[in-house]
Amino acid sequence: MKLVLFFRGMLLGALVGGGLLLLLAPRSGERTRAHVQEWMQSVWREGQVAAEAKRMELMAHIEELQSPTRDTRHTGLRPIEE
Repeated sequence: MKLVLFFRGMLLGALVGGGLLLLLAPRSGERTRAHVQEWMQSVWREGQVAAEAKRMELMAHIEELQSPTRDTRHTGLRPIEE
């Protein structure tokens, strides 16, 4: 849920920032569009890297939870018997 809210805020911020950039830019429209496109690609790449890092973190956590050798003495949980 927090990740969804983060990306929603990031998208909204990008749209608002992009709109303001286009309105207040001292460059020509073509140069500004090229600059905005490069910036958006950079933001997209950063988002992909962050998403992949979070995916790997969650996969490791899932594997840990599914591990039959997980120590459950202090959690009150019993290991799953197959």
